[in-house]
Amino acid sequence: MIEIILYTLLLYFLQLFLPVTLKSKMAPDMFQRSRRATENLKESLPAFLALAILSISLDVQTNDASAYGWLFLRVIFAVIYISGFNLKPANAAGHRAQPLRSFIWALSIVALFDMGFNFIR
Repeated sequence: MIEIILYTLLLYFLQLFLPVTLKSKMAPDMFQRSRRATENLKESLPAFLALAILSISLDVQTNDASAYGWLFLRVIFAVIYISGFNLKPANAAGHRAQPLRSFIWALSIVALFDMGFNFIR
């Protein structure tokens, strides 16, 4: 689990610093998407870290698979979000949907719930 936490922190630092470093080489909309992807990671990172640390503390080995799944889904989420893959045209309110990104995000939340449920199984 410690390895997964370290990989997660690496993902966080990459998402935090790469867009700023590469800003001059990115299109403005891609830069904004990368910032929003980082903000989204910041929202679920505390829950993941709490569950991961509890898994270590309580020796819940079954959470390793869910944690790797969460991390994999977060990497896929970031790639989809930043690249703009599957981005739909804006609706009347100006919202541009990205259904695949939303689906991947939902699966990552399911992985967090699975980690939580493993404590009571």
